[in-house]
Amino acid sequence: MAHTFTIAPEALKRCFSVYVVVAESDDGTKLYVGKTGDNREGCNPIISRCGNHFSYNKIHSQVRNKLEAHEDWRYTYAFDHFDPYPECQDKRRECIDRINEMERWLNQMVQALADGYASTEVLNPYTGSGHVKVDERARRKGFRTDEAKQKLESVVKAVESVLLCDR
Repeated sequence: MAHTFTIAPEALKRCFSVYVVVAESDDGTKLYVGKTGDNREGCNPIISRCGNHFSYNKIHSQVRNKLEAHEDWRYTYAFDHFDPYPECQDKRRECIDRINEMERWLNQMVQALADGYASTEVLNPYTGSGHVKVDERARRKGFRTDEAKQKLESVVKAVESVLLCDR
């Protein structure tokens, strides 16, 4: 039997992005919050990151590492882009810092969403347990704009629509 899947053009863009993997099985739902472009060199499209999640290289396969029998789950990705990848290395640092903060914020939002659904858990919950200096906390807060909030809320809404379809 032949199988198909579709790749949206947005999944091919080289952008700093946040995403949520919704992994569903008969036993429940697991959510994984991630980002692309957080390393110093390079920024792969989200479709590349999706593939890495199921790699047999344990360094890259965060979703597969956390789920037993990962082949028995169904997966949906919800994502949005923030910054295009700048070729100029000097501009990348701010993009990396922004996407790191967007991932933290999205993770908090997804945790709040998951609390409202039975048999749903976040595989990598953000704990915020490390000490952050006052000036760094203020700088991070500067990334939390209304526009960024709307983008993240849109991702959360997409995740919620997947969760509602399974009720």
